[in-house]
Amino acid sequence: MPCQGDEYVVREWLVYKLYNLLTPLSFKVRLVKVQLEEEGKTKNDDAFYGILLEDETKLAERNEMIPLKRNMKPYQTQVDQFNLMAVFEYLIGNTDWSVQYRQNIKLLYEGDSKLPFTVPYDFDHAGIVSAPYALPTKELGIKSVCERIYRGYCIEDLDKFEPIINRFKAMKEEIYKLYEDSEFLDQAYIESTILYLDDFYATLNDENVWRKDFGYPCDPKGTGNVVIKGLKDN
Repeated sequence: MPCQGDEYVVREWLVYKLYNLLTPLSFKVRLVKVQLEEEGKTKNDDAFYGILLEDETKLAERNEMIPLKRNMKPYQTQVDQFNLMAVFEYLIGNTDWSVQYRQNIKLLYEGDSKLPFTVPYDFDHAGIVSAPYALPTKELGIKSVCERIYRGYCIEDLDKFEPIINRFKAMKEEIYKLYEDSEFLDQAYIESTILYLDDFYATLNDENVWRKDFGYPCDPKGTGNVVIKGLKDN
């Protein structure tokens, strides 16, 4: 349910839909109108938008996998799926996640001998949502959540990103249409989001730029290798 304003719920819902376009290893969502009724109260508050999120066990069953309740290092997960997820988080301007502490990340696996897959959720702190309460972690050295910074781990062979980049390029038209054709968004937000997406694709179209950005976690003097601890499970 919304923290501040229906529009931010709608924007976050669309982020889930965007990731649905890229992979079935993503939470299904439904946008709903919520009406809260209080017993004995003659006039109830106005209805508001909410998101129904697929249950983790249903997500796992749909992909013939099992939820994993264990802390893992990023490099201990399935690398192609992790890279897809990390580039997606970069696209939407989200730094509020951590595999190590399972902060806004679920892990699914096919069996004990297989590496787990990462599945992201909870995107209200993403730059593409632009919620007024969203602030970046000070350790990252960015002033706004709208600033993109790649939060994956160090992968020295950057050629591994080329299939991921090609996947995003192949989905470009559908990603843009998701926003351009939405009946729930105002025109000003659509236009600003298109510009935000344009900036992302400009990066993908310049090999020197994306190699620099996605190689940032390998820089020992940068903040690309900062771990955000989040909240540990009890």
